[in-house]
Amino acid sequence: MSMRISTNQVYNKNLRYLQNANSQLDGSTTRYNTGLKFSTAGEDPSGMASKIKYDAAIASYKQYATNAGLASDTMSEEETALESMWTALSSANTRLIQSVDSTNDSSSKDAIAEDLIQIRDQLFDLMNTRNADGEYIFSGAQSSVATMTKTSDGHYTCQADGQARMVQVAPSVKVQVSDSGLNIFENCQLAKTITTGGDDNGIYGMISNYGTYDSVFNQYYDPTKTGATDNQLTLDIDANGKFTLSDPDGNTIDSGEVADDGTIETSGLSFTIADGQTAGPRTISISMNKPGQDNILNQITNFVEALRDDSLTTEELSDMMAYAQQTVQNAMDQYDKYRGRVGSRESEVENVINSDTSLKNIKTTAEANITEVDAFEAASDIVKDQQALTTARSVYSKINGTSLFDYI
Repeated sequence: MSMRISTNQVYNKNLRYLQNANSQLDGSTTRYNTGLKFSTAGEDPSGMASKIKYDAAIASYKQYATNAGLASDTMSEEETALESMWTALSSANTRLIQSVDSTNDSSSKDAIAEDLIQIRDQLFDLMNTRNADGEYIFSGAQSSVATMTKTSDGHYTCQADGQARMVQVAPSVKVQVSDSGLNIFENCQLAKTITTGGDDNGIYGMISNYGTYDSVFNQYYDPTKTGATDNQLTLDIDANGKFTLSDPDGNTIDSGEVADDGTIETSGLSFTIADGQTAGPRTISISMNKPGQDNILNQITNFVEALRDDSLTTEELSDMMAYAQQTVQNAMDQYDKYRGRVGSRESEVENVINSDTSLKNIKTTAEANITEVDAFEAASDIVKDQQALTTARSVYSKINGTSLFDYI
């Protein structure tokens, strides 16, 4: 059996070889120029599937990084605002200390009142801080509504809804990026107060040392008891001018003698016997009132009114200013507590940002290992494919110029 080979067969075979060589050179040139091993799923189905997976993961981490950056900016704004409020309240506390100076006349007290008004207005603006997008950062979920508003009667109310906004900064991590003004400003604990009764005619009682009284309050106040005589301390003065302070169960807390000037200092409480009756028997009931809550704007307004009220006695003004100082201190502690929380969250976000960046880089490197070509290898492939194409062209040229008759 003999095989017959035609001139066309030889021609077609070499033409296909030439086309393959040219195609290989095009492919290696494309890989070198793009830096990619493949550009379609047909070239590498498994590689393309991995590329799509890594592309999605990298895009997610880029978004997490964007979210974390925005969260960090928002928290930085909140921290700055809270720090400014703390500083303003510190100035208010200094003015309140100055207000109890016995040398102050009406003009001096009015000047202090004006300073407090300026501080109150500054606090009002800070509580309504807005971010670059015009959102009120302390309004919770209702970011388009002002956090604090002033009514026609001069009263300040909080419009925040009590909710906090969250942002996802990692696949399984959400970070709180805001605090509600309802929790920070409106639900701020006021200074504790007492109410005297019984044989208290001519006696003025007040809290003179909140730190000491707080210890007594924390020990004997029971919020579950709401009876008329529950949560009451009792001050007894006997015929010899000696006093005894008793707890709600009648147990002695403290005892001593009425001072020559008709005052009693005990357990953070101060009593002034103005009617001169320093000897008893007298029994004074002291109700430990449940602490109230309010925003500091209303409280400063009350302090200003007290400073301008010339009808208040020295004891009443001193009592009000002591209450004011403690209330301001409570607000400072409250704002500082939330500022600490913001700082803690900022630190968490910073750690997440670093983690996200590292994970994104790892996935980017893994994707590159699958999809990207080695530049030197790609250049070498081009050289080899060029040589193959040159050889194919040379062979094709020779073959194309001959026929089988040349071999007969």
